[in-house]
Amino acid sequence: MLAVSTTGWWVFGSLVATAVVLIAALLLFAIIAFARTITRQAGEIVEALDGARANTDALYDVTRTNLALDQITRHLRTLREGLETV
Repeated sequence: MLAVSTTGWWVFGSLVATAVVLIAALLLFAIIAFARTITRQAGEIVEALDGARANTDALYDVTRTNLALDQITRHLRTLREGLETV
């Protein structure tokens, strides 16, 4: 009777261990799938950010253009004042 009950527990333990391993493997596959999705989405986000940067690079030139226009306006004003005094 002892041998039968010991064998029964051994089989039960093996089934439980197999179930645990299968659950762990399924969770691992799910984690890997989510990681791949996140990696793909991160690549798409980087592409979008690069596009946004390319589209807004000209905004940095606005300051330089404004400064140039300001200098031109000042020089023209100085010239006009100089011509008025002559």
